[in-house]
Amino acid sequence: MVTLKQPIGCALAALLAAALPPNFARAQEPASLGEITVTADRIDEPVNATGSDVTVIPGSRIQQWGANGVTEVLREAVGVNVTQNGGPSSLTTVTLRGASAGQALVMIDGVPIGNVSGTDGSLDFGNLSAIDIDRIEIVRGPQSSLYGSDAMSGVINIITKKGKKGEQRRTVTVEGGSYGTIQGAASASGASDNWTYALGVTNTYSAGFPSYGYRVDRPLTYGFGLGPLPPLPNTMPSDKGAANGNFTYTIGPNASVDFGFNVFGNTLRLADPGASLPADVFSPYNTSTTWIGDGFIRANATTGILTNHLTVFANTTDSSNRVAEQCYDAGYNAFNCTDSYRGSRWGAEYQGQLAFGTYGSLIFGARNMIESMSTSESPNPGDGSFTPVGAQQTTNSVYGEYRLPLLSRLDLTFGGRVDAIQDGQTFVTGRVTAAYHIDETGTKLRAAFGNGAKAPTLYQRFSPYGDPELQPETNVGGEIGVDQKLFHDRLTLSATAYNTFYTNLIGFGLVSSCSASQAAFGGCYYNVGTEQTRGVEVTADASLVPDVLHARGGYTYTYAENTQNGTLQYYVPRNAGYLSLVYTGVPNLEVEPRLLLVGPRPAYDFYGSAGHVTLAGYARLDCIVKYKINDTFTAFVRGENLTNANYELVYNYGTPGVSVYAGLTAKF
Repeated sequence: MVTLKQPIGCALAALLAAALPPNFARAQEPASLGEITVTADRIDEPVNATGSDVTVIPGSRIQQWGANGVTEVLREAVGVNVTQNGGPSSLTTVTLRGASAGQALVMIDGVPIGNVSGTDGSLDFGNLSAIDIDRIEIVRGPQSSLYGSDAMSGVINIITKKGKKGEQRRTVTVEGGSYGTIQGAASASGASDNWTYALGVTNTYSAGFPSYGYRVDRPLTYGFGLGPLPPLPNTMPSDKGAANGNFTYTIGPNASVDFGFNVFGNTLRLADPGASLPADVFSPYNTSTTWIGDGFIRANATTGILTNHLTVFANTTDSSNRVAEQCYDAGYNAFNCTDSYRGSRWGAEYQGQLAFGTYGSLIFGARNMIESMSTSESPNPGDGSFTPVGAQQTTNSVYGEYRLPLLSRLDLTFGGRVDAIQDGQTFVTGRVTAAYHIDETGTKLRAAFGNGAKAPTLYQRFSPYGDPELQPETNVGGEIGVDQKLFHDRLTLSATAYNTFYTNLIGFGLVSSCSASQAAFGGCYYNVGTEQTRGVEVTADASLVPDVLHARGGYTYTYAENTQNGTLQYYVPRNAGYLSLVYTGVPNLEVEPRLLLVGPRPAYDFYGSAGHVTLAGYARLDCIVKYKINDTFTAFVRGENLTNANYELVYNYGTPGVSVYAGLTAKF
């Protein structure tokens, strides 16, 4: 099957209550519009000052959901779709506003961490553990004017915690529950002289379940229709862990140096429904191992009206898939093999800010970034049946944004960027935003318009299926929104409408531009097609009974259409939403039921004969109960899918039934 994109999906309609200030600033605890800072414009600023559609999710919310807290809280954010191929550590893709996963830039502490060796460069969120995260910031809409390639549909920035002077923090959490799950996590932060530090480590083991065919109530086949699916195993274990650190050395009142690192790892058993032998479908031999590591050093200095940041960064993704009878020699004889992929990214970036007082400020910067990838096969027959990929490209970028506040009510931004790929394409992007405040009525009106671009990945350019002359994917789009406070700030409503047009999308297929060898292998990558995504995002946050009952929720309407052939994008629900209630009426006790609602999504039967299919909508009920025993210990119980809803996020891949997890957190 050939598709231009593979967007992925989450939820149907539930409105009523959800967020802090605008859009989930929209978060976990009530706050005023000016209290949360974000990096929508590459600097810390009040949410109230940005014209972009922003969500800020606090770390306390993430930690409630255990090792998979990142993906669980992203399910709640409007305009965000999360899809998993089965269990919590399996392939997990996150998309924004109906675009593909590779068109959303994912960063940790401002460092991009997408998989350079992947076909679309996206990040597999199944590899990440929720460890020592301060907050997640989501900025929707074309953001390439500040962040470059991959930020076509928006930016997801995962920001880890920093130590604070005068504060020592030690936290240990243990948790266990359904599907043989055991998790442990520990973190510490504090300060010593001119240093601040924050460190964390975690590990999660799950016996899991056989994702392909699990709780799927219809006959399934293997090997593209060779025969009925063999019996499912009882377990398919996964083991993942993470470690991170964040350090700051203060040189003086106007100078400091930041250091940071993150390491994530994941090993899990795979199902291979495309196997030619029934014994190979759930063979214990089938495993996947991935490690992601990133680090940075950032020097900060302020001289007069100029603030300077110089960052040196690097990251790598190393993954391997060991699958029975998956490789073929020149004589088309199958054998067991391990395919390995390594992608690396490193570079340096300077960013400056000139503050002109009432005349606004200018943000400007430049970046040099090198990306490389390589592939290998073991064993390699050495008969030409395997062609390794080894490629590298350098991108040089310059950008700037002028921020202009007018009459204490209006904040304007004008930004642009140029990205030049060595021996490749150069693309120019821009964005303008406006935020107008009516403080007397608690109203904020906002609007944004801009274009984005995504450079072809190294795999799309230099693999045996690639074309070095591929053009960047492009889009242009705009949004308007309103944030409104009512009833003495006890209710906050936010609404955003957007429309985005994509062109020059990269697809795969058998076309005239394919070489003879590419045609023999089924096709090549080529620029083709257009798409339109449009929608509405609504959130609400309400204090129903002060200090007793709080409500929040969100609703997303998304229409993502391939405008060349009129088909809807796979796994993007037309309607999605969630609703949660937080009860705190008993001292030290907090109870929160959460309802996720997911509408029908178009999908495809890749391993069978059904072709285009529609996944049914579903409702999933979760509940978190926390009890603070004393100043040191907090006990918690978390129930997921309490109604045992039987649903699929990917066709033929099942999801967990009723699951219960319990644990204890100690803070010193």
